Amino acid sequence: MNRYAGSRDHNHEEIADTFRLCGCSVTDTERTGIAGWPDLVVGCIGVNHLVEIKNPATHYGRAGLNAQQSSFSRDWRGEKVHKVSTRDEAITLVQTWRKAFSHD
Repeated sequence: MNRYAGSRDHNHEEIADTFRLCGCSVTDTERTGIAGWPDLVVGCIGVNHLVEIKNPATHYGRAGLNAQQSSFSRDWRGEKVHKVSTRDEAITLVQTWRKAFSHD
């Protein structure tokens, strides 16, 4: 298990709940033990999205992705990993996903 697995961002539940309130399915994957694996899998409009939560109130959160998260994001062959720090960012991301789907 990676060394960051025990430390959950204080805004984690708030952001997961925001996705749920927007009508998304949410699975918490922060403790998978897979190095760099994102915090959430968010289902929206028939697509699974990977979401990494960062807390802007901490130095660690403001620093962005750590080395393992950056490597995972770089090497992942699916949809890009989305970084979310606030409720508003989560809402905006869901709106973006829905808008992109409506144009297809």
